[in-house]
Amino acid sequence: MALFVLIPLLPLCASVLLVLGGRWWGEYGHRIGIPAIWLSFGLSVLAFLEVLNNGPFSLSLYRFFQSGSLVVDINLFVDQLTVLLLLLVTGVSGIVHVYSSRYMIGDPGYNRFCAVIALFTFSMVLLVMSGNLLMLLISWEVMGLCSYLLISHWSQRTAACRAATKAFLVNAVADVGFSFGIILTFVTFGTLDIQTILAQAEGMQDHTINMMGWLGWDLQIQPLTLIPLLFFIGAMGKSAQIPFHVWLPYAMEAPTPVSALIHAATMVNAGPFLLVRLSPLIVLSPIAMTVIAIVGATTALFAGLVSLTQSDIKKILAYSTISQIGFMIMACGLGAFVVAIFHLLAHGCYKAFFFLSTGNTLQSVQSARGHGETHPASRGMWPLYGGAFLLACLPPFILFSGPYEALWSVTGFPSATIGFWIMGLVTVFVTSIYLFRSVTSLFVHAPRTYWTTTGQPALEERPVQPQFVDGSILGGLFLATILLGWTLTLFWRWFAGFLAPAVISPGASLGGGGAEAGSLIWIAMTLGVAFAGWVVAFSMHLRSRREGTASGRKKTWLYVLFWNKFYFDEIYDAYVVTPTIQLAHWLWRVIDMRLIDRAIHSIASSSVLFARWLWKIVDIKGIDRLVVGIGQQSVGLSRWLWQVVGVGWLEQKAEQEGSQADVAGPFLEEAEVRTIQHQLLVMILWLVLATGTLYLLV
Repeated sequence: MALFVLIPLLPLCASVLLVLGGRWWGEYGHRIGIPAIWLSFGLSVLAFLEVLNNGPFSLSLYRFFQSGSLVVDINLFVDQLTVLLLLLVTGVSGIVHVYSSRYMIGDPGYNRFCAVIALFTFSMVLLVMSGNLLMLLISWEVMGLCSYLLISHWSQRTAACRAATKAFLVNAVADVGFSFGIILTFVTFGTLDIQTILAQAEGMQDHTINMMGWLGWDLQIQPLTLIPLLFFIGAMGKSAQIPFHVWLPYAMEAPTPVSALIHAATMVNAGPFLLVRLSPLIVLSPIAMTVIAIVGATTALFAGLVSLTQSDIKKILAYSTISQIGFMIMACGLGAFVVAIFHLLAHGCYKAFFFLSTGNTLQSVQSARGHGETHPASRGMWPLYGGAFLLACLPPFILFSGPYEALWSVTGFPSATIGFWIMGLVTVFVTSIYLFRSVTSLFVHAPRTYWTTTGQPALEERPVQPQFVDGSILGGLFLATILLGWTLTLFWRWFAGFLAPAVISPGASLGGGGAEAGSLIWIAMTLGVAFAGWVVAFSMHLRSRREGTASGRKKTWLYVLFWNKFYFDEIYDAYVVTPTIQLAHWLWRVIDMRLIDRAIHSIASSSVLFARWLWKIVDIKGIDRLVVGIGQQSVGLSRWLWQVVGVGWLEQKAEQEGSQADVAGPFLEEAEVRTIQHQLLVMILWLVLATGTLYLLV
């Protein structure tokens, strides 16, 4: 069991070695990172087999912190959910590391890139293996820091720096809610251990706490309602859900391997994982479930429509990721946690392939367009349109008669079935439009008219080599998809049974109930929706070939709205960013310069004046005069003592001894020396006495 500690430790050690090695590694930093990640993947496979045969296990390393009732142990928890995420994270990360070794070669910051990407992998691995909320928070924040460093890797580009700053700030705002959720969880349960919290959650449904007790107010709330909402705020930031979605499209400024890692294996998957991990706690709050479902569904629909209007392939993939994560969040809100993880794993695999192959695909298409001819005749377009329609018919069969057939009834919540049907039909409609646009944009050469916000047409010429799709190829693709769907159906039944112990969902079933979903009526209806989407896309295509008719101009406002992403960025800039910057400038001018700086200057000036007053009044007129007076009195006292006591004593001694005059002379000289020493001694004693008295008085 102790061997599995190396799963997160290997990427961490690789990162530390790359940092300490500095430029000594040169362009061979991947020789440290790649073996570490693949060894971690191999150990993840062993952990999967261990859980498959013997069930979940935990590893307690040492006690990290203890203060009163707060006890935090560094422990790792590995169950069915953990091993599935470990396989995805380490597997995709290993592929990305290999891809980066060629993609980033020659980059001045290659060694730093390898170190940060290894640390990024470590943070996600530690997140899925965390046994308590404090470890989860640490890995959560380290992941955000690594994303900032990776997005701004090419820091000489202003756009990359701004994108990294936006990603960091948006996630930091969302993490405030996540942190408050952890604090409220400890106040409620008295522990940060995740399994202990989940075990006690059901018995805390009637528990209330006073949120404003420290102010003397009585505001009783149910923490089991507020805690899931606070955790969900953090999940919204990491998974780019509305309104925290604005950072992800700009994260495309990062190198392609970073985009693949963020979108496929880490970062955005942290939100669904957190919701599934805390599923026994979340299902106890109907309010939280409703909010999660609404936010996920809204994000999925919004991002899917926005992706249809984007021209940059990376932004299309970014909004596609936002939409797919929205589906996962919606599934969690509807109680279908197993479905969410199934979707997460599938999405992670194909999105990693999409990002890593985008560069090669664009290069191939541009090469083909380099030999372009004129726009093909309309009669030659119909086979292409037919192929687009055939592709649009694939999603209905996959979603409603293939592997997803059992997903619609996998939960005991009627709302989940209804929600899946609604979003499934919307997905079929949007996918039909998207596939038509993708096919025609890749293989059709036609001038396209885009309407700006001012109502002026902007033509974009797209010279493309005319291509014709062989019907046998599309037919084979159609049959292969159907066979793959039935194969995944069998896999789904095993997957649902394997993951069920890690996810508590009341009334959940592991499959079945697909007869109704797979009936001919529903298939016909979904095919009708797909055909409707194809008709809409076809009409838009024909209208785009006409250069700016009046009717087209009236209808382009909706396109402009989606093309500008509902102006989320502009709204944030106008109502959040700009006012914040203006407030900061005002605080700097008024509070800092006029108040704080002036107060400090006044205090400094007053201190100097006060010190000068102390020097003139207390030191010169007080202490100095007192010391001089004491010195003079001491001298007078010494002189009096000499005249009264010293001389009389000497005369008496001379008379008694009958000394001669020549003997009395040297003796008097010696007495005079002793008298000077005596006076000095008296003065010193008086000064010590005066100083002590002043010290006591002050």
